[in-house]
Amino acid sequence: MTLVSTSVLVLAVAFLVVAAVAAVASIATVGQFVVTNRRARLARHESIRSYYSGFAVTN
Repeated sequence: MTLVSTSVLVLAVAFLVVAAVAAVASIATVGQFVVTNRRARLARHESIRSYYSGFAVTN
């Protein structure tokens, strides 16, 4: 049986917490971007794929 030191366990848990917070923040940012651009996309009568493909190509 292999024992894991307490410091490694604490660092692993801290890493997972930071990764979860970063994931939630990035999902919220992308969601806000989509919601903000929805009105312009609907005014142009474009699908989600055609509207956001221009952003993907230019970046």
